[in-house]
Amino acid sequence: MVIQDEVREGMVVRDMEGRRVGRVAAVGETHFELEPRLLSREEFLVEFSDVRYARDGELYLERTPHLLKLEDDDGGALPPRHHNGMDAEPVNVVEDAEASHSGA
Repeated sequence: MVIQDEVREGMVVRDMEGRRVGRVAAVGETHFELEPRLLSREEFLVEFSDVRYARDGELYLERTPHLLKLEDDDGGALPPRHHNGMDAEPVNVVEDAEASHSGA
């Protein structure tokens, strides 16, 4: 399993066999949004516990069968399977260096 600090937007996500399944679109506290294709309207929420390891800037998933396209009424991604206490979508974290450059 990986932790939040190891996951960054844009990282390639692969299955157990090394096949590319998408990229990280946004990072939350307990999960990240997986975008299967560039500019795709489909998104999946993946819990950090579903990631086997991170290596060379890529994430390798433990398992993928449950990553089916699931949509709620507004067409967005549903929360992960174990979503206790997660009522909000992940938000992008602004790094300190970026904040200082933007004048914040």
